[in-house]
Amino acid sequence: SMGNSQGTGSGCGCHPATATLVQDLEDVTPVGHEKLVDVSAQPGVVTNLVYVERALGPQTTASSASAAASTAAADGLSSRQSEKSSKTKTKAISMLQTAGLGVLAMPPEKLDKARLATFRESLHLAGIDTSQWGYGGAKSVEHLFWETYQQRGCIIVGGGKGSGGVMKRITRLVKIKLVAEIFGVDHALFSRMQFLHDGRTAERKQVPLRKLSWTTSEDTEFKECTEEIYAEECPHTENWKIGCKKTLEERLGLSQAWQAQHLVWDSEGYRYTIEDDVKSDGYPGLNTLYCIHEVTFRVRDPEHSGVQIIGLPEGQEFATAEGDFNFNCQQDDRWLAIGTQLNIWTWARATTQSHAMARTPSSAKASSAPSPASPTAAAAPVAAAAAAPNKAESASSAQALTRMQAALAETNKKGSPSGLLWRCMENMSTDWAKAKRMANKMMDPKYTLSQFYADLSAFPELNLYLLDDKASSSSSAGSPSAGMSSGRTLGDEFQRTIGAFFAIFWMMRLDLDGKDGFANGVDETWLPVALTGKEDMRVTQPDKRIAFQRNAKWDFFQKLLMDAGLIEEKKSGTIFKSSSKIQVNEKRLVSLLALTAVHDIMKMAVILPEVQEEHAPYHGYGLGDTIGDHDHALSYMMEHYPQVLPSFRDLEASEKRSVQFTQCNLCFNHGWFVQVQAEAPPGAIFTKFREALIRDHRSQIGQQDVALYFVHWLTDLAGAEPTPLAGCEKFVTKFPLPVLNSFLRSFEFVEKIATQTETEVMEEYLQMRWVEHTPSMGSVPLGDSGVARMRLLCMAQMNGPSVIHAFNELQDEDRDILNLEMARTGCVGQSFSSKFVPREAQERLEGPAFLVYYGPAFLQNLGNDAPAKRLSVLAEIYRSARQLWPPSVAKAAVNVIIRIDMIKTLSVADMIEATLGGDLWMLVKHNESEAFVERSSKKKLNKMIATSQGFQVLDLSCALPYDMYPALLGEPPWSLLMGVEGGEDPAQPEASPGKAPTQRSRSADEARRASRSLS
Repeated sequence: SMGNSQGTGSGCGCHPATATLVQDLEDVTPVGHEKLVDVSAQPGVVTNLVYVERALGPQTTASSASAAASTAAADGLSSRQSEKSSKTKTKAISMLQTAGLGVLAMPPEKLDKARLATFRESLHLAGIDTSQWGYGGAKSVEHLFWETYQQRGCIIVGGGKGSGGVMKRITRLVKIKLVAEIFGVDHALFSRMQFLHDGRTAERKQVPLRKLSWTTSEDTEFKECTEEIYAEECPHTENWKIGCKKTLEERLGLSQAWQAQHLVWDSEGYRYTIEDDVKSDGYPGLNTLYCIHEVTFRVRDPEHSGVQIIGLPEGQEFATAEGDFNFNCQQDDRWLAIGTQLNIWTWARATTQSHAMARTPSSAKASSAPSPASPTAAAAPVAAAAAAPNKAESASSAQALTRMQAALAETNKKGSPSGLLWRCMENMSTDWAKAKRMANKMMDPKYTLSQFYADLSAFPELNLYLLDDKASSSSSAGSPSAGMSSGRTLGDEFQRTIGAFFAIFWMMRLDLDGKDGFANGVDETWLPVALTGKEDMRVTQPDKRIAFQRNAKWDFFQKLLMDAGLIEEKKSGTIFKSSSKIQVNEKRLVSLLALTAVHDIMKMAVILPEVQEEHAPYHGYGLGDTIGDHDHALSYMMEHYPQVLPSFRDLEASEKRSVQFTQCNLCFNHGWFVQVQAEAPPGAIFTKFREALIRDHRSQIGQQDVALYFVHWLTDLAGAEPTPLAGCEKFVTKFPLPVLNSFLRSFEFVEKIATQTETEVMEEYLQMRWVEHTPSMGSVPLGDSGVARMRLLCMAQMNGPSVIHAFNELQDEDRDILNLEMARTGCVGQSFSSKFVPREAQERLEGPAFLVYYGPAFLQNLGNDAPAKRLSVLAEIYRSARQLWPPSVAKAAVNVIIRIDMIKTLSVADMIEATLGGDLWMLVKHNESEAFVERSSKKKLNKMIATSQGFQVLDLSCALPYDMYPALLGEPPWSLLMGVEGGEDPAQPEASPGKAPTQRSRSADEARRASRSLS
């Protein structure tokens, strides 16, 4: 029927006879006309579609009804065979003709056959079997080619020469949730059936979506996934906001003028998610990275006559034909152009996505937590992120909201550093009785996460997140912006704060259900998820979660809590029998909870303080400056205006000091100490940390306070993903577990900086690493090379044993330079114990000490090089650095960075090849704090000489086999100085038959030094 009358679809999208039982669309047939859609019709024209739909027989159960399709399922089709049934229904629905992708649509036979063949071959070379593509629900190679080069809806990375990785498809999507109120209830629009160009019919519940177009040229090659590709604002695709408008226009036929008139963007319904390495049903064998912008729009007035074209106000079904879709071509072998399709749209009750399905980052604030007393998922589905304070949740929260709104309307209080914060928190107080009750119940098996979340209302600072709506709108009128200094949304920052709270909850309950909660999160009833196996689809990445729970060093977590005083061991019993029990330290835990409540509030730009006259300057901020660093801003308020932070104000003095200490900038690079393994001397790692303890805190900070600092660091990072109900995803799914375990193991040593010197802490840590190394390295090494060996073992990681063995093969000169330079501490008056270092390092406390940046990478990427060669080059770098910075007692506390970025992945042969071409390797001094290893031409060398820039030419002969000297210089370099003809070294001992010489005489070493001096 081509008439313009309204169809007879059922209202509200509820079809008892078909909504759950219509599983097979094989018999959907056109009625009345050979051509249902006039190809000359313009986008936006409304016609009627009449078709016969057959319901399935009684053997089909309601449980077989399709659920909301995942992104991966949306790429492929689950084709079901039709089942016998005599039930049919003739349906007539209104249909919109849309532009769709018609401008890009192309019949398969018109694709560039040569390029298509090359593309097909590249898939085969990447190990992807395409023999089944185009059958059984999978898309064809032609479709992927069209999508990549015609539609520009995806790119293919990896798989090529030099890519170093497997082939992967990357697509960025915009998904629209269109919401309208139908009979007083929110409904969302879904496409429940899709008829595709190649004759396939899909049956899935899918919101309007569209691939964002890649704006790079077709010839641009991406060898790997870069940060730009993952970024929310990707520079290589069209802007996602523009994509939203195009999605509604191309998929639903809604012009941009219509959108502006009838739709309003729901800012709290936006989220950006990433799904990586998804196995696509559409392209079997080719994994996909999805970057998804999920956006919510609401229909302003569902009763308006202008929205009838999308089935409102009754919620009737309607269809859209994209491009030149024709049912007759769709049903026979001619096939339509790729990119054309027909969708049948329905309105369904809008529900919050369940926790099991939505465990990805969200900036949207979800509905309030379900009542633990009635946790039915149907009645109160749980969001992936814990709810922000609900403005209508209780009388107290309503009062808090009123206070926040009133505070925004007032003018700043004169003389206050943050007038808005002052007004919001004025006369507010923390419910300390509730806070103490929380702490005491933390290890009670009956105390649930839901109860804990409800009890967080004890901390009034959390109400500041209610500033979101008013502050955002006020910014447009010239008021301060409510933006976050972190660049995230206010909703995200709230979710991250809740995530930190939940991390505390789970860490305190490791002997109960904490391990399950930390690793896997909770289900719809807020109970921890105990995974049954790697196929357990209640969570994302179950394999990673299982591995984390099995391999995490949970005893290190508990040791840290004990060191911080959050838990303590209580012993009891008699002289004949004793027992011990772990219990909560109420005062200490309450302090941590109070800290967590306030630690990120200064990321709200509207409450950042200004430096007052009596405190200027403050950490580099002058009078009247707004303190932009959120940690400094919070410290400023804690130091000078604690009265506006109720949860900090009422703590005991000792607890205040401990909480304040967590906010200071310790300039501590944990990676130098642990992650990249001992490349730095003690001074570079710990000196600023220790100075902060002495200078800023007057030595009032103890080991327990440093431990609390690391607990706060750990819980803050554990909650970094704004999905608190999904567990501590930052650590569990995104953080290298070996690194986390190393961090946890090191904390007990770093804590000692409160009572020990930098060098003492470093020495104890190095000994621990040697003793606990797997495989065993034996007893701790003593003598001149003790510290050098221990540091090299840490730096080389998996190559540690072979590097330590090669250390014994070094020439005396190289070994001596490593022993001495790696024993320098970079601290005034400090030395490692005499049993571990040379006498010179003990008796002459000189500097500067050297931090060889990328030294660990240099020893870990050995390739085909013998470890002794790498150690010889490392010794030459230390030697050259000492020439640039002669030893001096006055510089004992100085630490200089030597950067070897340029050679960290090169083999010795690569470096020698450069010298054969006429270039030189030099250590170039750029300033008094750092030098770089650089490759230099003779022209560049002359320029540096002319400008008197400090440099040293690296003598790589130390790493050469003896028989390579003639190839490099025509004869050994020392022969020129010693008057030896023919390149023969008179001091070189004669080699045994079949065995190369391994050590040169002292005279040869002296000659080499003379050669080095000459160069």
